[in-house]
Amino acid sequence: MARDLQQKEGALIASRRRPRRRRPLAEKLAIIRECLQPGASLAGVALAHGANANMVRKWVLKYQRGGYGPLTEAAPKLLPVVVKPRVTRRSTTTAASMSVIEVELRRGVLRLHGRCDQTLLRALIDALSA
Repeated sequence: MARDLQQKEGALIASRRRPRRRRPLAEKLAIIRECLQPGASLAGVALAHGANANMVRKWVLKYQRGGYGPLTEAAPKLLPVVVKPRVTRRSTTTAASMSVIEVELRRGVLRLHGRCDQTLLRALIDALSA
């Protein structure tokens, strides 16, 4: 009789479990890419999508090993670089006193002409990073 009671309790507990959720490949890949973003927490992403963190970790490892096909990550985006030819001017001043700093901003270009020492550069960097 005690055994029958234990079996019934076990059946009740087993019936309370949620059915296993099967996620489509597109959803898995979206979660994986979100996990691979810089600064992303795997556990946080899993929690946000209602997934188990251990399962998401397995998906990420499988993805990195090529288990979901070839990796389709985009190449890192680089900023465009323009190299301008150096213009030589005849002047009595030295090259250090004729330095020019150009900073391209959203609404224009900031140009600093003349002697640029370390304090001026530090102040410029601090002002632009604020």
